[in-house]
Amino acid sequence: MGRSVFRRATLPWWGLRLLVLLIYVFMLGPILITAAVSFNASNQSRFPPVGFSLQWWGQVFDPRWIDPLVFSLQLATASTLASLLLGAPLAFGLVRYRFPGRAALLAFSLSPLILPALVTGIGLLLVLQLLGLGGLFGLPALVIGHVIICLPFVVRMTAIGLGTMPIRVEDAALSLGATPSVVLREITLPLIKGGLFAGATFAFIQSFTDYSIGLFLSSAQHRPVTLTILNFIEFGFTPTLAAVAVVTLVIPLVLLLAVQRFFRVGDFIFGSSGRG
Repeated sequence: MGRSVFRRATLPWWGLRLLVLLIYVFMLGPILITAAVSFNASNQSRFPPVGFSLQWWGQVFDPRWIDPLVFSLQLATASTLASLLLGAPLAFGLVRYRFPGRAALLAFSLSPLILPALVTGIGLLLVLQLLGLGGLFGLPALVIGHVIICLPFVVRMTAIGLGTMPIRVEDAALSLGATPSVVLREITLPLIKGGLFAGATFAFIQSFTDYSIGLFLSSAQHRPVTLTILNFIEFGFTPTLAAVAVVTLVIPLVLLLAVQRFFRVGDFIFGSSGRG
C-alpha cells in the first residue's frame, strides 16, 4: 500500500522532469548539432562529424564574415541606444500620467511585438519609397527599422521597473528638499536600472538576430551578418557557415548571462509584485 502511494506521489515529478528534459533537448539540440558540424574535417556538413578540424573556425575571421559581424554589432548598439533614448521617456509618460489617447499610444508602442518583423520591413520599404527617401536604404533605414522592433522591449521593461518601485519614495525625497532632477538622477534611475538594462539587453538581442528588416532595407555596403548567412545558405550549409552561426548564437547568450549575473531578468519578463 505504501509503495503504491509513493509511486503515485513521485510519478508526476518524474513525468515533469522528463518533459523539461525533452524541452531542453528540443531547444539545445539544433545548436549542439550545428556546433558539432563546424568541427568537421570534411568540407561537407556531416553529423556526426567526420574527423576534427578547426580550419572552418579560422575562416570566421575572413573579411566576408567579420565585416558583417562587426556591422551587426554596431547596428545593434546604435539601435539599442536610440531605443533607450526614445523608450525610457515614453515609459515614464505612460506609467506616471493619465491623458487622452494613453491606451492607444501604449498599444501602438507595443504593436511591433504583435506584427511580424517581415510585415514591418515591407511597410518601411513602401513608406520610404513613397516619400522619396530611397537614399536612406542602408544604415539609416536599418536603424529606423530596428528601433521600431526594439522599442517595445525598452518600454515594457522600463514600465515594469517603474511599476515595482517602492511607493512614495520619490515624494519622500522631494519633501526633504531634493529637486526633481536630483530625484530622477539619485532615486528613480538607480531603482529602475534593472529594467533599463533588461530592456537594453533584449533590444540588442532582437536587433542583432533580426534578418527580416535587413531583407528589405539593407544595401550592398551595409548588410547584417544574419542576412549574409541567409544569402550564403543558397550555396549550401557548409561547416564555415555552421561556425559563423554558432558565433552569432554565442554573442547574445553571453550578453544575456552577463546581465543575468547582476540583474534578475525574469523579474522584468513576468513582473514583480514586491512593492513597498
